[in-house]
Amino acid sequence: MNRFDTRARRMSKDYAYLELKQKIICGDLEPDQIVREENLAALLEISRTPLREAIQRLEIEEFLIRQRNGRLKVASVTKQEVKEIFQIRSMLEGFIAREAAINAKEEDIQHLTAMLEKLRQSFKLGHRQDFVSYGFEFHDYLSEMSGLKTFEKILNILKDHALRYCRFVSKYGDWDVKADEEHSLILQKIAEKNPDAAEKAMQVHILRSLSTSIQRIEEIESDRKG
Repeated sequence: MNRFDTRARRMSKDYAYLELKQKIICGDLEPDQIVREENLAALLEISRTPLREAIQRLEIEEFLIRQRNGRLKVASVTKQEVKEIFQIRSMLEGFIAREAAINAKEEDIQHLTAMLEKLRQSFKLGHRQDFVSYGFEFHDYLSEMSGLKTFEKILNILKDHALRYCRFVSKYGDWDVKADEEHSLILQKIAEKNPDAAEKAMQVHILRSLSTSIQRIEEIESDRKG
């Protein structure tokens, strides 16, 4: 295999990995859905070899689960997993908000204000998935402001799983108006350079997101049983 073939193979397996991961996060491949290699290969228009390498990565990250019978399925969404993810986020991101309040410059506040305006407009217009995307951009920018590189690395491990749950909530219903208000309060406390209040506001926001996610999972479970 020459270097061009190697590069093409690497690109195709990376493409397969990113595409499948995105489809799982966005719910195009639904929780507990059985997936077959031949169908995925046809969907992505790639050969089975790079697809298998992509699948292995997604199994390691627990987006795909190999069952005892050898079949693959999309990972479930569970109350236990979302509790663990969001409780960890509340601790890490609370401290990130604290450090962001200490480090905040005027240009940071202006940038965050513009981001929240986009978030607010998406909320008003009912653009659920845009609301989620802008929310995560807001959180990512606070991570940069904090300068807490190790915190950021740990959060990046959780981020795609957390994003999956947030998109799940948005796919099957709306966030309530308090989600918008919570972001505004976080920014207000950061602008005031009040680290204690910024940390508390972030923790409250993430734990309310956890509560909303659990409620949505319970509603769907109830509907299925009914």
